[in-house]
Amino acid sequence: MRVGRIAIGVLGAALAVLMLTAVAADSQQRRAAFVSSELAALPKANWLKNGGNLFNQNYSPLSQINRETVGSLKGVWRTHLNGSGMAAKYSGEAQPVVHEGTIYVVTGADDVFALSVKTGAILWNYKASLPENITTVCCGWTSRGVAIGDGRVYVGQLDGRLVALDQRTGEPAWSIQAERWQNGYTITAAPLYYNGMVIVGFSGAENGTRGRVKAYDAKDGHLIWTFYTIPGPGEIGHDTWPQNSEAWLHGGASVWQTPAVDPELGLIYFTTGNPGPDFNGRIRAGDNLFATSMLAIEAATGKYRWHFQQIHHDLWDYDGPSPVVLFDVMLNGRLRKAAEDVFGCEPDIGRELAALLRRRRGGVLDAAATHAIGVGRSSQNCQRERRCGWGRKGRNSDVHGSFPSDSLSRQSPQIG
Repeated sequence: MRVGRIAIGVLGAALAVLMLTAVAADSQQRRAAFVSSELAALPKANWLKNGGNLFNQNYSPLSQINRETVGSLKGVWRTHLNGSGMAAKYSGEAQPVVHEGTIYVVTGADDVFALSVKTGAILWNYKASLPENITTVCCGWTSRGVAIGDGRVYVGQLDGRLVALDQRTGEPAWSIQAERWQNGYTITAAPLYYNGMVIVGFSGAENGTRGRVKAYDAKDGHLIWTFYTIPGPGEIGHDTWPQNSEAWLHGGASVWQTPAVDPELGLIYFTTGNPGPDFNGRIRAGDNLFATSMLAIEAATGKYRWHFQQIHHDLWDYDGPSPVVLFDVMLNGRLRKAAEDVFGCEPDIGRELAALLRRRRGGVLDAAATHAIGVGRSSQNCQRERRCGWGRKGRNSDVHGSFPSDSLSRQSPQIG
């Protein structure tokens, strides 16, 4: 009987350990799912999202490194990433993501590494093994980052695949062919993890594609919704494309960056690139929505809410590569919810242009707030563009905003 009681006691202890392990794992999984408040907070111990938080503010309130201490910074460790992405065709543009002492970073070859914050040791490595014969990559083989959530690391690849990796081991949890590179599509933007979804934009405007943003279930990768950045028949904005051709099917409007999110409004915000073809507007008469625009769509459904087109009928490849930044601003004594991105420059005054828009329904918050900003190096870039014939007066100085959440009317804010 004593042996039996001992055996039962050992079995009970083992079951208790298993239950505690399961509870801990379940707790870890729930915590790693990240609720909106975690992702929206200014980052301190962790950097959970490309852009720092849901608002893409790229700012931390930590103060240990400041003007007085920055001069004493020195290297602690250096890690070589197994030679990944070292050839001339690759570039390193990824912003690392940090969670509980581990750095997650991707190279231009779409290889993902998990590194120890303390030592720089490689904890695991996922090798994408991209086909060397990919011919539809624009502007260099690169990736701008990964997303984390639900205990996984998500990476979009140049071969059009979206892959979820186990956050602890780097082993693939699921992998889908989101789009085919043979059809002109690639993924260079860092995905967005939000509310159990992985949301990612596609590039390929230079290859005659129709731009799009897609949302997938973070658990198994099944498609939830698709938003086309070039509207089809019957959709708002389709009448800005020729009605006697299928130019819209190849209208471009790539998405190069990670969307911002307003969890209170349930909207995501992103900008789009040039229409296609880039410089030949003859075959695509009209404003060519939603190319070279800022867009707001519903996070849960992908439904269109509003847009602001920065350049109508773009002929100069004036991409919108800058991430949208969300913030609150005091205007005329009122605290307003704003969205902004830098979308071009005015060479004649050598300053960048930015639009300050309402987050809820679009529209310029203040005529004076759609303004030229910045001096110095940006003005030198503008002058270089001027020599290329971009943005001369009477051409690009005609920058408008369109807000068809109310109607397809146009507004022409003053710039300068």
